[in-house]
Amino acid sequence: MSSTRAWRNILERFGPLAALLALIAGTAIIEHFKVADPADRAFLTARNFANIFGQWSYVGFVALGMTFVIILGGIDLSVGALVAVVAGGAVYALNAAVEQGGFSPGLAVAVGCAVCLLAGPLLGLINGFMISKGRLAPFVATLGTLAIYRSLILAPSDGSEIRSSVSEFATIGAATLTVPFITSGDSPVNIRVSVIVLVVCAVLAQLLLSRTVFGRQVFAIGDNAVSARYAGIRADRITMLVYALCGLGCGIAALFQSSRLNSVSSSTLGLYYELDAIAAVVIGGTRLQGGAGSIFGTVVGVLIMGVTSNMLNMLDVSTHYQGLVKGCIIIGAVLLQRLLSRGR
Repeated sequence: MSSTRAWRNILERFGPLAALLALIAGTAIIEHFKVADPADRAFLTARNFANIFGQWSYVGFVALGMTFVIILGGIDLSVGALVAVVAGGAVYALNAAVEQGGFSPGLAVAVGCAVCLLAGPLLGLINGFMISKGRLAPFVATLGTLAIYRSLILAPSDGSEIRSSVSEFATIGAATLTVPFITSGDSPVNIRVSVIVLVVCAVLAQLLLSRTVFGRQVFAIGDNAVSARYAGIRADRITMLVYALCGLGCGIAALFQSSRLNSVSSSTLGLYYELDAIAAVVIGGTRLQGGAGSIFGTVVGVLIMGVTSNMLNMLDVSTHYQGLVKGCIIIGAVLLQRLLSRGR
C-alpha cells in the first residue's frame, strides 16, 4: 500500500473525529478571547456538553436510521414529517385512551409509547415498499411522503399545538440521570435519559451493521445493487427493512420529543431534521453514493453539528444564517469525500 493511500485511509477513518476535536479547540479559543472573565466561560463545561448531547439526541436517533438508508444507496427526505406525524398520533392516542377509553394514566402512557414504536417503522416500511416494489426513486418517494405525513398531522390539528392531557407522559422526556464523579462548579451534572438510550441504540446499530449478515447485505447493495442481486441477496426485502429501521429511529425521536414538552407543534416539530440527519451522516464519513459508512462516524457527525450550533449561538449568529452554515458543511463534506475517492 502506497503512503498516499495509507494517509487517505487514515483520513477517512479518523477525519471526522479530528474535525470534531479541532472544532472544540477552535470554539474554546474563540470563547477565550470573546469572554474576558474566566468564570463566565461556559463552553468547555460538562454541563454545556450535557446540554448539547441532550438537544441533539433527537436528531441522533434519526441519523442512526439515515445511516443505514444512505449506505444502502438511498435517501429519506420524509424523516422530519414522519417524526411529527408519529408524535402527534401518539398524543392523540393517549388522550383518547384516557378520555374515551377510561384508561389509567400509566396505561395511556404505554399506549403513546406503543404508537411511537409501531407507527414509526410502519410508515418507514411504506417508504421502502414504494421504493422497492413500486420502483420509485428514493428522492421522489420520500419527497412525496414528506408532504403526505406533514399534512396528516397538520389537518386534524389545524396547524396548531397538540397538548397531552396526561401529565405523566412528560416524565419520559424530562427524565435525567446524574453523571457520577463529574460536576460543573459545585453542582452535579445531569444528562437526559434520551442520551443514554441513544448510546445504547448506536451500539446495537453498529453491531447490526458490522457483525450480521443483514449489515453485510446492506453494504453489498449500496456498493453494487446489480451484483448483489446476482449474488442472491433479496434487495427488495432488505430495502424495506432498512426504511422500516429508519422509521423506528424516527419513532424513538418522536417519543422523546413529544414527551419532553408533553405536547406537539404540528407545524414545526421535526422541521429540517432531514437536513440535520443527512448532514451528520455525510460529515461522519458515510458516502452519499452508498456502500461505505459507520455508525461511529454518524455519532461524531451529530456531535459536530451540535458543537457547531452551540458555537454559532455563542457568537450570536442569527438562526436565519445557521442553515447557510449547515449547507456549506454538507457541500464541503461531499467534496472532501470525492477528493479522497480519487485514485482508488
